[in-house]
Amino acid sequence: MLSLLRMRLHHTIGVWKTSEAAIAVKQAASDRNESVTESLIAHTVPIKRVGKATTLLYASAIAHQLAAPPDQAATIAAQLVDTLKQDLANHPALSEQGIAVHATAAGFIHFEVGDRAIAAWLDLLLTNALPQPSLPTAPVSKIERQLMLKTPALFEVQHAHARCCSLLRLAHDEAFIHLELAASPKNWWFVNPSPLLWLTSSHQLYFQHFVDRALLTQLFDAYDQLSAPFQRQTQASVLRSAQTVAHAFQAFHRAHPLWERVQEDSAMTLARLGLLMITQRVLHLLLRDGLKTDPMVEL
Repeated sequence: MLSLLRMRLHHTIGVWKTSEAAIAVKQAASDRNESVTESLIAHTVPIKRVGKATTLLYASAIAHQLAAPPDQAATIAAQLVDTLKQDLANHPALSEQGIAVHATAAGFIHFEVGDRAIAAWLDLLLTNALPQPSLPTAPVSKIERQLMLKTPALFEVQHAHARCCSLLRLAHDEAFIHLELAASPKNWWFVNPSPLLWLTSSHQLYFQHFVDRALLTQLFDAYDQLSAPFQRQTQASVLRSAQTVAHAFQAFHRAHPLWERVQEDSAMTLARLGLLMITQRVLHLLLRDGLKTDPMVEL
């Protein structure tokens, strides 16, 4: 999600700086904002997820970088949002997904990711192969790596990955779902049902419980980390990210035993199985590409 928002915001800045509003701002100030826009590249646009652990709200302070003097930040943020809304309107695939954008009085730009946008993101991860990131990590010594391999945190991540795999196999063996079971779990696919429904008839996500939302936000954060090729990671930071996802999954699994509501609400159970597979895929990438260790399928 961060990559998408950064790309659209970077494009918006390029359009904005040629507008009459931007020219007026620059004429009334120094050349600072011109130098910032000239040197700005997409992956350096400041943006991060903010708010509660269950909220998909992203904020950017780019207007503060462009403002000279600083009291122009709110004006520039409002102008960027106007330009961004026009850009989104020209891209129905983005505007229809339910990403709301607005400027705050303090000069920040907020992106609120709605249920339709989350559903589109989940569908993308479930029906397409995940990217194979070259996650840049700082070098570690043999001793540091051996210590990492023995840490309880890594076992928690491996246990969560293996648990996801076993639950998906169980659902497949019980004929509740039909999976294409390749040799590697990263290549498992839903054959039936396909496509999977994430939204209710009222266009709300099936995932409204606190633990559901917590798992979603941690998956977003971890995937954003995987999709940040210019952000240098350490072995410890990747492990923390993977452990956070593992903890969120364990809470999700405790709150929703797999077969508890199969007969009562099969659509919700199917959606949770889809989220289970996405969790398995993200953990697989964090283990294999981030920590350079083979993900366990069973323990």
